[in-house]
Order: sequence, then C-alpha cells, then structure tokens
Amino acid sequence: MLVVKTSPITEVANSDRLLECFNKQKEVGKPIYYILPSNKYLQEARKRKAGIAFKTFDDLADLVLKKANVDFFAVSESERTLFFQELIARDKKRFLQNPEELRHKAKAYAQTYGQLKRVGLTINDLPPQFKQMEAVFSEYETEWVTKQRLLDPENRIHKAVSLKKQTNLNLGGIVIDGYLDFSTLQYMVINYFVSLGFDITVYLPLLEGAEILEETKSTLQKIGFQIADNEVLSIQTEPDITVSSATTIEEEIYGVLEEIAEKDKALVFSEVGLLLADEAKYLESVIKVAKEKHIPIKRPEKKLVNESLLFQFIYHALLNHNGRFSNRWDAIDLLDSLLRLQFLPSFEYMTKKRSYIETGFLEKDLKEYIDLFVDFRTSLPKKASLVSYLTWMRDLLEKSQFPVIWKERLQSLTKTNKLQQIRFEWKSYDFLLDFLTKKIELIDKQGLQELEVHYHIFVEWLNDGIQTGSIYVERAPNKGVQIFTFRDIALFKGKQIYVMGMNEGTFPKGHKLSGYFQESDLRNLPIPFAAPTRRLFRQKDDAFFQQLFSLAKTLSFSYVVGVDPHNPLLPSGYLERWKKQILERKYSTATRYANRVSRSMQDYQEKLAFHVGIGKKVQSLPKELEKMTATLDYLEEGKEIVSSHWHEQLRRDKLSVTMLESYAMCPFKYALERILNIKEPSEKRTSIDFRDVGSMLHTIIEKFYKQLMLVGKPFSAFSEEMKETAETILLEIFEEEWAVVEGRHLDFSKLQLSIEKEEWQKKLRKWWLAEKQHFWENKQLQGMHLFRLEEAIELDLKIDETTTITLSGKIDRIDIDENGFVIYDYKSGLASLNFEKEVRPGLKLQLPLYLVAMENRLTTGHYQLDLSGIFEETPEKLTAHGASYISLRDPLKRAGNSVWREEHFGKNNPFSVHAKATKKKHLRQKCC
Repeated sequence: MLVVKTSPITEVANSDRLLECFNKQKEVGKPIYYILPSNKYLQEARKRKAGIAFKTFDDLADLVLKKANVDFFAVSESERTLFFQELIARDKKRFLQNPEELRHKAKAYAQTYGQLKRVGLTINDLPPQFKQMEAVFSEYETEWVTKQRLLDPENRIHKAVSLKKQTNLNLGGIVIDGYLDFSTLQYMVINYFVSLGFDITVYLPLLEGAEILEETKSTLQKIGFQIADNEVLSIQTEPDITVSSATTIEEEIYGVLEEIAEKDKALVFSEVGLLLADEAKYLESVIKVAKEKHIPIKRPEKKLVNESLLFQFIYHALLNHNGRFSNRWDAIDLLDSLLRLQFLPSFEYMTKKRSYIETGFLEKDLKEYIDLFVDFRTSLPKKASLVSYLTWMRDLLEKSQFPVIWKERLQSLTKTNKLQQIRFEWKSYDFLLDFLTKKIELIDKQGLQELEVHYHIFVEWLNDGIQTGSIYVERAPNKGVQIFTFRDIALFKGKQIYVMGMNEGTFPKGHKLSGYFQESDLRNLPIPFAAPTRRLFRQKDDAFFQQLFSLAKTLSFSYVVGVDPHNPLLPSGYLERWKKQILERKYSTATRYANRVSRSMQDYQEKLAFHVGIGKKVQSLPKELEKMTATLDYLEEGKEIVSSHWHEQLRRDKLSVTMLESYAMCPFKYALERILNIKEPSEKRTSIDFRDVGSMLHTIIEKFYKQLMLVGKPFSAFSEEMKETAETILLEIFEEEWAVVEGRHLDFSKLQLSIEKEEWQKKLRKWWLAEKQHFWENKQLQGMHLFRLEEAIELDLKIDETTTITLSGKIDRIDIDENGFVIYDYKSGLASLNFEKEVRPGLKLQLPLYLVAMENRLTTGHYQLDLSGIFEETPEKLTAHGASYISLRDPLKRAGNSVWREEHFGKNNPFSVHAKATKKKHLRQKCC
C-alpha cells in the first residue's frame, strides 16, 4: 500500500504513530524503516519509542547495496573534492598553473559533478557547455568509483537504484514522516522501493495553502501513491508578534537573552525556544552569553577535536610543515606546540622556549622528543598508499608517549581548569587513535590497500575526516532553553519562540546551484523529479515560516539593522507585515546598559563603567573602577611628570649623537631599549643583521687602509704596487670578517649565506673602485691626506647658564689638507641628508655635529690635535670643506647625502660635488 496522509506539523513522529509502527513491525516480523528529516527528529523519536529502525534515505540506499553484496568505501562530498584535486594533481600541465587556482578548479569540478548527480543525471547528460569536464568526470568514475569503489553520497543512491530488483531486503515497510518535500535523489529512492512493492506511508505536515506540499502530493501521486482524506486543520488563535532590530549580532543576542532572563519567574526556560536563522553565525555567541546570564541551554556541551592542542600540533605544526628543518626557526612551531602539550608551569615553558630561540639549545630528552617528530615529517614520501600514511600516523601517536606525560601532570596538578584541559587532550588523543585504526581496518576490509594519493591530499583528507569529531564536556541540563533551526522547530513544545537573525538574504536564503551550474541549465535537462529551482526553495521557506504560527503563543522576531542610520541592514521580507513595530524596538549597547537591573557583578560593573564613560556622575563606584577612572582622568591631562628619582636616573651630562637620533626617531622605543634595557622580541631573520654587516664593513675598511699603511699619508702615496695588490688584500680581509658574520648566522642555509657573501664581495669591489676614483687616483686631491679612521670626537653644548652637555661620537674617516678637512661616514645601506626632513627633526645629526666638533677641535676647542706629522708648518686655520655619507650601495654618489662649502660646487670641483648637495651656509643657518 502506498499512501500519503496529512497531520498537524506538531504531530511528527508522535507516540501513537510510533506505537502503531512498532506493533505492525512485530506483526510482520520484519523491521520497518522510519525516515525523519533531521538528526534532532531522529534523536527525539528514539527517546519516544525504542525498538524502531529510525533511518535516513542514505540508509535505504546502503541497505540495497549491502544486500546486493556491493563492496564500497563510503566517502563524503568534501572527500570527493580531494579526489578531484588528486586527479588534477596528476595532470602533466599542472606546473603551468597556480596551485591555488588548481585547488579552486578541482573544487568547482567536484561541485559541478555532485550537482549533476543530485539532479539524478549521469555524465552522458552533461550540458554542451560542460563537455570539457567530461574527461575528468569519466576518469573520476573509472578510477575512483568503479576501480577503487569509493562511493560518495550521490553515487551510493545512483548505484542502489540502478540495481536489479532486490527480493531479500528483509524489510517490513517504510514510513516517511515530517518532510515538506523531497529532493530528486530522495524521489529516486522512493520510486525504487515502490517498484519493489513495499508498503510506504508518507506523513506530510498540514499547512493550509502551502504550495510546496501540494507539489509534493502531486509528484507522489504520479509515482503511485494515494492521497488519504485530508485531516481538518484546527483553527488556532493568531500568536502575539513582536519585532526588534539590533545594532549588532552581539547586541541582538544580549537583548533577546536579557528578555528571557527577565521572564524567568513568569515563564520557565523549558517553555522558551530559540530559532537561529543562521546557526553558524549565532550559535557559539548564544551559548557564551547564556552562560554569562546563567540561562541553561538544553544542549550538551561538546568541544570539537579540531579545537584541541593535539590536533593543532598534528595538523598545523607537523603535517602542514614543508618538511625542511634547516635551522632552529623551522622547528619553532613544533617545539612550541609540544611544550604546550606537556602542560608545563608557565615559567618553565617560557625558559625552555626562550633558550631555544636565543641559542638553539634543548635538553637531551626534549631534543630527542623533537627529533622523533622531525624525523617522521622528513621521512614522509610525496606519494604513498592511503593505508601507509594512516599506519605511519598511528605508529607516531603510539610512540609519542603523550598519555604517559599527561598522567604525570595529572598527579602533580591541582587546578581544575588544567585538569579539564588535560582530560580533553587525552580524549582527543583516544579519538584520533581510534579514527586512524578504524580507517585502516575499513581500507583493509574493502581491499583498498593499493589506493595511492599525494601527500597534501592525504593531509586534507585526514583534516576533513576529523572535522566532525567531538568530545562531550557536559551533558545537557534536564530543563532549559532549546535551540532550533527552521527544519526542526516543529519539535518545540512551549509558549514563546524567539527567531533570531531574520535579515534579508539570511531568511529566505539566497539559493544557488553548486559548481558551474546555473538555473537556466536545468530547463533542458531530463531531471526525473523536483528540479532544484529558486521557486522550489522559496516555497519551502514559505512553509517553514508559515509553520511558526501554529507552534507558539508568542513569536518574537529580531534582526540586525547595523549602526549606520543612513545605510541600515534590511529585515527579511517576511517581516513586512510588522514594519511599524520594527521602528519601535531596538537592541543596542546604550539601551542594554540603561537597564537598572544587573544579573551579575560583571554586568553591574560594566553598566557603571559605561555611564562613567559617557560623562555621567556615578556615586559609590567600586574601588577598582574608581582607580581606573582616576588614572584615565590623569592621562587625559597629558601632564606626565617624571619623579625626582627617575629625574636623577635619567640625567646625563654626556650623550652619544646616535642616542639623540634614536630619541628623535621614537622616544618610546628609546626608553625601552636604552633606559629600561628591554630588547626586541627574537624572531626569525630573513636577511643578514644590518648591525653585523655595518660592524664588518667598518672593520674591513680600517684593517685595509692600515695594512696598506695609508693612514696619515697623502693620496699621492698610493703606488702602482699598491694598485696591483689592494683588491687581493681587501678580499682576504673580507674572508676573515665574513667568517665572523657567518658564525652569528647559523640559522641561515649555506646557499643563502653564499648568495649574501657574493653580493657583499661585489659591493666591496664597487666601493674600492669608487675610492680610487674619488681619492687615490684623483689628480686634484693628491695633496690631501687620509688623516684618521674611527676617530673619537666630542662636542660641548651649553644648554643654559648651569647646564652643559657633552656629545660624543666616532667619525669613520677624516681627510685633511692645508686648507681644511672633510669627514666621511660609511654606510652599508642607502644614506641621505635632507635638512628639512631629517636634520631639523633630529633624525640625522652625525655629519652636521661632527663637522662642528671637528672644526672646534682643530681651532679653538679644548681638544687640540698635533698636525706636525702632516704639515711642515701648521696652518693658521683649518675649516671644513664638507661632509658626506658613503653608501656601499652607491659609493660614487655625492648628491643628497652630503654638505659642502659653496666654493666646491660647479664643474671640475675636486670632490665631485653634485649640484643637489647641501651648501655649507645652509649648515650654519640650520645647525648652529
């Protein structure tokens, strides 16, 4: 018998119906499959009546395959996507495309294939515009579906309904209850069992005028069902309707739960239901705020396995690692995850991690433990059988000794939260081990030991399989507020339903087909039942919305309007009837904190802080808030006064010029580094430390000129013999100093150090060519001497009548002749000297101040120099010719990185001064 019956939406899987099914099952001596539309319905039905086979349409297909002795390995839709990635990864032309684009392409192909199957069609029915995919689809079916017997949900149904009529199913009948409509594949399953001659009863919800139900009845009649006399719809009173807008999702949740909390005495929690139009956006926050407000949620508390530290370690730090451990930074994530998994005391954890970051040192036991995982990752091949990867993973977990470590920690710890964390990690460990073992057994059972995949496909496949794994933390309370979706809200038995997230685009949902399919493609396809058009899904949403009015006495809708009054978010079109109410009520931070009732000390303090923050006077503030308010008032004045103790501590009569520059660059950073001695956090370096390079260059230049014995000599002393040997000497000194730099950069690969070394060799050669051109082979400067290298200098500056400070520094190079001197500062990077943007703000002070200091020293300053070794008669007055930075990136440059006396500008000037250099009179005006 094939019959369609109607009954009130609230009577789905009611006790009488279940008892009738149970008695019939006993009568025929065979199980009757009872099909329900969601897991929540299945769970509730099992509570109402044990002994009935509550199933899904997929279970019906699996029953057929099992009885027909079809061996298969069930895979999910997301796993199918991974298999398409594997197919595309084998393409010889894949190297010509971006890896990310290939992943998107594989996903689009997999979704298109799935959509084709979901409308009941085969590859032969592909629309002409999709023919280029046919080869990939055929390969998937040949390689994965036929050969490997990996059946995704759609192919399991296609395979089942394509089999010859099965006579040994041992089934007493089928009852389908609670569905508004059926998908194409579900109709195919129903039609198949109709052809087998089974008794099938379909119970459809009774909703007056619901178009989706009329179409469902019509389709079932075509298959062969008879429509029983319709049950009369009882007249119900229209529920009370309220509609509220909220500034944000958070405020919507706070507002709704606050209302529920206020009704605690008048309305018990079990008579309140929360319907989430978008569960993914709302659920986590609803549970969190409910805990704050002490509102019980009738839902077991579970934590996903992928939230565990163990999973983060296995998936992110280990499996997703690139497998190259060339330096300590490559293993830092691995170390950090392992240390956290050991639940060490905070100080011990920080000490071990800091020691490793700074020196690379690890205790012997910890190093051996790290090596276990490093060796595992480096030994994994790029391609292997799926069972091999799983076996290696299982063996690693068993060798890891995590349970032994956790057992020791449990014996020494007393804090409840730490004990709970270890318990969760241990349960996650057991889950992973069990997951791997079952997968290995299933693959062996199905004879798929030779199934090979690329490594990255295995990693994503493993991740996908663990996503739904969860650990029970706490059972659901006996009484509390229940959370529903539109599909299962008919299970609610109470007085008031709060429908949250009723925004345009959220409900009714915007429907689109998967992959490359468009709705226009459906028109010319031979879809056997119920084409998935937008019209069909809108009819379904209409019915979902309509059912609410027969489920509760009060319906409270809410949605998010946003904080911009000129561009508000819009409510669902279903709320158009109550548009006037939308304008009257709003959940917002201001209205929430205006409520005089507080349900916790935290809530009370937040409200007080809010009112103080908007400028209201609040009496009897808690001490903590009073202290915070006083601190904020003090900070707003902006009059931070250094205490007398720190005033003396910070007072200095002698400063380096670089200290002034650092202070001008960032006073806060200056205070951290030079006063509080707080170092920057250690991090992985991607280039050679500029400080090491700078120190190396100054050492090389000083050693080079001293070895050539040119310090204190005129430029004319540079001989032909020196010209031939100078570069060789320079490179020999470079080799010595570069070895020192390499010793400080052991984290770098040999290739990277080799590239850096070659670059600096080129720069040094380029520097020496510029030195010869500007100085030693410059015919106009043969009488000038290389006077000093690395010369310490000081400059007294009188601040006021009682205060004089001394600035100190070191000049890289001083050249001198009978008329004056030039100072040079060697830089490893680019260098500039912009007086408006750099000198005046104090960012570049070395050259200007060194010039003044050197001029004082050579004339009237209290540091006198003995020049008798340079000149036969000491000149009466030596003034500054100029100053310049010499950048090893561009050593020939004498433009915006230098300052000179006016007489040195123009063509054929001996110092090769560029017209864009700064004239010395500007130096006098701006520096002194």
